[in-house]
Amino acid sequence: MAAWWYFLWSSYYIDVLLFEENDIMKKGIAKAVRIIYEEFSAFHLRLVIVQMLVFLLPANVGSRIRVRLLRLIGFEIGNGTVMWGMPRFVGKGDIYGRLTIGDGCWFNVGCHFDVAAPISIGNTVAFGHEVLLLTNSHHIGATDQRAGPLVAKPIVVGSGAWLGARCTILPGVTIGEGAVVAAGAMVTKDVAANTMVAGVPAKAIRELDVYYVHNAA
Repeated sequence: MAAWWYFLWSSYYIDVLLFEENDIMKKGIAKAVRIIYEEFSAFHLRLVIVQMLVFLLPANVGSRIRVRLLRLIGFEIGNGTVMWGMPRFVGKGDIYGRLTIGDGCWFNVGCHFDVAAPISIGNTVAFGHEVLLLTNSHHIGATDQRAGPLVAKPIVVGSGAWLGARCTILPGVTIGEGAVVAAGAMVTKDVAANTMVAGVPAKAIRELDVYYVHNAA
């Protein structure tokens, strides 16, 4: 009888050990998968290939080549749009489906697009040097970590707008048609159509005529 009870106890103990080892292994695999996802979910092979192909092109050379290659890998970019430098695209998942660029736009060098949420750019929009479009930010957290959970909001840039060099457009902002954002401005709120904004944070400084013809004389 004692041998029988010893056998049952041993079997139970072995089952517990195997279960614990199996549970530890499952947790280890789950952790490894999570880490791999976190490290590589923002890796976009098609985009990397395009970046390598145009790496040797100097600024202001091959502006249409960049656009054609970006179209080829899935970005929606209208006719007549040129890029004098390859923008930096960041974001996880399907960034190709979240960016829409209209016809006749032009992008200067060093632009940065955070495509965590959709970015919609109208027709004949002008981007100056190193313009930042940021769709990602954080909720304000508690004292021990003020940068709380991530939140992503879309950005819309209306047709005919002009975004000056090194201006920053924050999540959820809509730039109205024909608006002008001065160089270095930080836009935290929507900008009305045909309005010029400047400063940090950006504020309206004047309204613009709908029909304006520059007199070179």
